[in-house]
Amino acid sequence: MSNSKNRLMAAGSAFTLVVTAVGISVLGGGAASAEVSGASAATAVTYPLAANSVASSQLVNRSIAHIDYGLESIAQDNLAPALVSLLRTPNPNTVNAGTVQDGTLTEADLNAAVQAKLNATGPVYLKHWGTVHRNVMGAADAELAATSTQAPLGDGALNLHTASATDKVAFGNETDFAGQNVKDLGTVGFSVYTTGENNALGNNMPSIIFEIDPNVTAVASNYSSLVYVPANGTANQCTAFNATTDAVKHWGLTGTAFNGTACSINGTRCTWAEMLTYLNDGDVDAKLLTATISKGRDFAFSGAVDALMFGGKTYDFEAAGVTAN
Repeated sequence: MSNSKNRLMAAGSAFTLVVTAVGISVLGGGAASAEVSGASAATAVTYPLAANSVASSQLVNRSIAHIDYGLESIAQDNLAPALVSLLRTPNPNTVNAGTVQDGTLTEADLNAAVQAKLNATGPVYLKHWGTVHRNVMGAADAELAATSTQAPLGDGALNLHTASATDKVAFGNETDFAGQNVKDLGTVGFSVYTTGENNALGNNMPSIIFEIDPNVTAVASNYSSLVYVPANGTANQCTAFNATTDAVKHWGLTGTAFNGTACSINGTRCTWAEMLTYLNDGDVDAKLLTATISKGRDFAFSGAVDALMFGGKTYDFEAAGVTAN
């Protein structure tokens, strides 16, 4: 109907369309005509139609072409809202730059892989981990950073550096572990990256240090550092140390009050099992104050620490912060 109408109007002919129950007739004016017999009644329609005068009886299936509803001639207000929504909704798998408008896509329109990326959460970095400034001396530093070799966990590690035997640095947490029981530390350990230059100077390794209130009945002291210093690791790679199963006496307590006692840092020291027995003397349990990684004052050192274990968790040192799992 559309094409016939256009051809007739192009020829300058006025015409009348007669719509019947079973067919159509084009009457008057032009050379073109069509008729379907058998109509019992007819309604005369004269084109062009007057504005707002189109009725459903004047439309038949597939009778409207794109040219009949160009943007220049039909406004959205002339169409039912349901039709507007239908025209704006693309068929499945037909979306392209021309059919997407700002604000039209929702998360449900995206595939599962994209949705997973949108909903992925980053690592949760822990508070209160950093340099323990009161335990830093001389030209020493501790830095969370990337490593030039493969770290035990993730991509980063805690890099430690002391320039001489008089330097000292400490990195840890002075807040979150205060008041916990030493006996509940569980498995304690860490991984250390060291070098041949470090090892050549002597027993030259970082320490795990828990500042504690020892609560030992026979010793009048409310403070000591519970220190683990392992044997040298393998040069130019990470070595994992389990401080609770280490059979060598690598644990010691600092402070002059503990000089001459079984587990003094200045004496023969203890294994972890021996240390727990010494601290558990029947009085109040030994309590944690802080947890740190430390280096110095003994030798110059440049290396790294990662995968610190205690209290049922493993702490991962990354360039952006510390995480636990």
